[in-house]
Amino acid sequence: MRGDYRRKAALARIHTTLDSFYLRQEIDWDYDIRRLLDHILEIALRELQFGEKGRRIDRGLIIVSPPDQGGEYEVQAGWNVDGGDLQFSRTVLKETLAGGEPVVYENASNDPRFINAESLKKLEVVSLMSVPIEAESKRLGAIYVERRDPNHLFGKEDVEFLGAFSDTIAPYVKTALIHQDHVAAIRELKSELERDATMPNMLGRSREMDKVLDLARIAASVDKTFLITGESGCGKELLARAIHARSPRADRPFVVVDCSGLSQSLLESELFGHVKGSFTGANSDKAGAFEEADEGTLFLDEISDAPIAMQQQLRRVLQEGEIRRVGDNVYRKVNVRVICATNRNLPQEVEAGRFLHDLYHRIHQFPVRLPPLRERKTDIPILVEHFIATAGERKNPPVGSIDPDALSALVARDWKANNVRELRNVVELAVDLTPGDRITLDVIHRTLDLRDDSDTENPTSGASKSQEVPIHFDRAGGTVVLDLESTRQILDQTPADACKEDRPYYRLHKEFSGKLIIEALRVTDWKLRPAARLLGISPVKLRQDFRLYLEHILNGTGVESAADRIDMPTDVLERKLDDLGIELGFPGAESPDPNTSPTDHPPEGSS
Repeated sequence: MRGDYRRKAALARIHTTLDSFYLRQEIDWDYDIRRLLDHILEIALRELQFGEKGRRIDRGLIIVSPPDQGGEYEVQAGWNVDGGDLQFSRTVLKETLAGGEPVVYENASNDPRFINAESLKKLEVVSLMSVPIEAESKRLGAIYVERRDPNHLFGKEDVEFLGAFSDTIAPYVKTALIHQDHVAAIRELKSELERDATMPNMLGRSREMDKVLDLARIAASVDKTFLITGESGCGKELLARAIHARSPRADRPFVVVDCSGLSQSLLESELFGHVKGSFTGANSDKAGAFEEADEGTLFLDEISDAPIAMQQQLRRVLQEGEIRRVGDNVYRKVNVRVICATNRNLPQEVEAGRFLHDLYHRIHQFPVRLPPLRERKTDIPILVEHFIATAGERKNPPVGSIDPDALSALVARDWKANNVRELRNVVELAVDLTPGDRITLDVIHRTLDLRDDSDTENPTSGASKSQEVPIHFDRAGGTVVLDLESTRQILDQTPADACKEDRPYYRLHKEFSGKLIIEALRVTDWKLRPAARLLGISPVKLRQDFRLYLEHILNGTGVESAADRIDMPTDVLERKLDDLGIELGFPGAESPDPNTSPTDHPPEGSS
């Protein structure tokens, strides 16, 4: 009984490890199934133990023979305690594959059927067994193990354990073969595409962007679900539009749906539509985004923010190719190419239970990571030139160029917030501030100072109440990043007579707690009580700190600007202000519509 428990536990650990490993597989031009199988076997051999006392084997091999290649053994992956070659008994392997049944020889070295097997004689193999690897009634190969200890020969229970191990790894072996076929097909398409083909609206000549555009050009020609990952402001929607524009669906609709900040019911109606009378306010039938994008492309931005119930519905749509409007009993077929985007680490979201495992694999057919601007700084001059060309024409006289030292200052800047979007905003403001036809270094310094210091009453104060302390969340690495250089500047510029609230410690604490609360709210669909539980603080404490942070952010600015600054949907921010009792009566803030009743916003429990 103890041996059975130990073996089940070992198989469970193998399954968990392989599952986690496969979540992180990406498109790789140098993909080699041998390396992948070798990794599978490496994981397994840390756990595979036979006999009552769990004795290790001396050698193990995974041999894969794709069903459509006439029995030729395409790959071998193995491990040997002596570090020798990977010779094995092809007689045993052929017998396993031909019969589809496990094969075991207690003492192969003395068996008359192996008298002429030089490899076994050389390795002094005493006991060996082999079981087939099968998935969905297809025989993919075999797992083969050897032991050289004459005192511990393989028995019936060992064969059963190896068979259970084969069943555990079979889905992963099948996935490896499918992935190899996909990569081979992608390589063939890649070689056929013109190397100098451009993607509309996508600017960049860096090596990092070349890789992205290579994949994007290929993605445009294959009708698969495409997943774009990258930080906020990297241009994920632009890349999606570029893929659509080069695809066979280019003359059909391109529809965008932002999954963040919408409740389950609103998002369901937005995506699938509704019929008249299905809920209060549904005065007529409405087609959803899937129907609007029929024969075209649907771009689901921030897919990771979709509620779990909606993720389940999306999984079914991607599987069945049909939708049902809210309040309707009729399913409608749709032919839509789906492109998804997220700024979060989806494997981490899956492991945390916030994103469905099955949906992840359905949208992960063709993944690409869009690098942040700080990883492709050689593209900054091209982007700056483009932004000047588009914004400079509206000035009189027009602005048409930038000084080299001004451009160098932009290249040297560590772009962490909103990436390309932030660069565009800086260039457009610099164009507005330029007195002549050329952007100078002084103009760039003035532009950056204005964007970094929003204290309009006292621009010279280094301790502006609304100046943002440079804290950033690195979602990919799961860490909090503090810009120490900027923090030192804040310390140096704090006036001696600054009040307590303007001192660096309290400002940093306010900024950090505020951003942490917003991230927790984002994870919990903007609900305060679940966010408080997630953070480990009381709802009262969360409301107090959140109120202080929002008042800090709203000081001298409007709701829309504040929402953009903290990356929160405007309608969600308005509801939170109403719930927290924050009045927008101070200068520069946007006042609420006097015709809007407080009852127009749902209570906190439903927001």
